[in-house]
Amino acid sequence: MKVEHKPMPIWQKVFYFISFFFLTGAFIFLGTRDYEVREIPSNELFHRDYKSVSVENSFIVYNSYQALTFLERGTGLLFLGFPSNPFSETVAKMLDEASKEVDQEPIYYFDFLDEREKAHDNYLGIVREVDEYLTKNDLGKVNLQAPTVVAVVKGDVIYFDDESSQVLKNETPGSYWTSEKRKAKILEYLEVLQKLKDLRDESF
Repeated sequence: MKVEHKPMPIWQKVFYFISFFFLTGAFIFLGTRDYEVREIPSNELFHRDYKSVSVENSFIVYNSYQALTFLERGTGLLFLGFPSNPFSETVAKMLDEASKEVDQEPIYYFDFLDEREKAHDNYLGIVREVDEYLTKNDLGKVNLQAPTVVAVVKGDVIYFDDESSQVLKNETPGSYWTSEKRKAKILEYLEVLQKLKDLRDESF
């Protein structure tokens, strides 16, 4: 049996016609708008991960490529850690205190956890740059441990610190970093940052 189709009412045709032009105009308008994506500053990004460090900090967040390039030919101090590691939080706080004593000398930062787990090429390159300072495991392999602090001058390592990267199971940041140890380590960081600042000032 043949089914007869009723003609579309005029009001429905008008509705579809208007809707078509409205949607077309909306797509054109939205497609030509210049959306400005607000880039979050490094100091804010760092503060999000390390709450004990105020937002007024001098940390510059790097990706793996930037961290590798920095170690190859840069000058400055690089902090290698990740926020889920409690000792990284303490070292970040001490670095921040030292930086504030040296006119907010910049500290570069790379969260390497994800790329270590994936054995990313850039991560392996970073390991190669500092492998002579790293401890081998029982299989003879080396890996970065958090937290690690490295200072370089034109790609040459002048300072390496991973003191609290391997501690006893029952140690906590509070028990390990006594008041005396904290003061000594902050002074150590301060001296390194001051040396880097002096080198930077001399280059201008």
